[in-house]
Amino acid sequence: MMLTLLMSNVVLLTLLVATYMPSEGDVAIGKAAPRDATVNLPELKGGAILAANQWPDACSFVDQEEIKAIFPGAKDIEQESRPISALSIKDFAADSSWKESDRSKSGQCLYSMRLPGETYAATQFWFRIEAVADPKLIVGYEDRLVSGSNTNQGAKGADHCVITGYYEGSWNCRKGPLLFTVGGQSSVTFKGASAPAPFVWRDDVLPEFVRTIAAKIK
Repeated sequence: MMLTLLMSNVVLLTLLVATYMPSEGDVAIGKAAPRDATVNLPELKGGAILAANQWPDACSFVDQEEIKAIFPGAKDIEQESRPISALSIKDFAADSSWKESDRSKSGQCLYSMRLPGETYAATQFWFRIEAVADPKLIVGYEDRLVSGSNTNQGAKGADHCVITGYYEGSWNCRKGPLLFTVGGQSSVTFKGASAPAPFVWRDDVLPEFVRTIAAKIK
């Protein structure tokens, strides 16, 4: 009787350990495969700044095929353009009147998708244009006002990038006249990781999107 009870407890313990023991995920992260396309931006010199209402559509920088290159198992991919304001608090204090030039109708693009293991489109990636200006002005602005830590992966085709957070970090990058930020989230466990980890998204996923976006600026 005691032996039977002991064996039953051992079996139960084995099942519990197998059930709750972390296992590596099976969602693969691919490599960026930027299409041969260019997002046209005007040549800006002498401290020139492109008004926000003249910015390109943020959704033109990444398409569905490029997302599938990074996430081979992605399904139900959708994108949504979102308006953003480029008006700083200093500019607002100087002149609070509404100006069309201060607002971009599609300065940010939000992508949603369903990765293997998700029952709905729980994975999101977003790309936001921060500024379009004379490249020299962009360099000075980023150096002084964009705080973050240097990446271990380099700039991935951009001129320079910083990670704006240590745990759930976004990437803030510049390439020529473009200053931009990318970020996102997912509920899946990626291959090689034992749990959904924001740092995997930060260190392995976002660099591929940066490479895709930077390739559009010639």
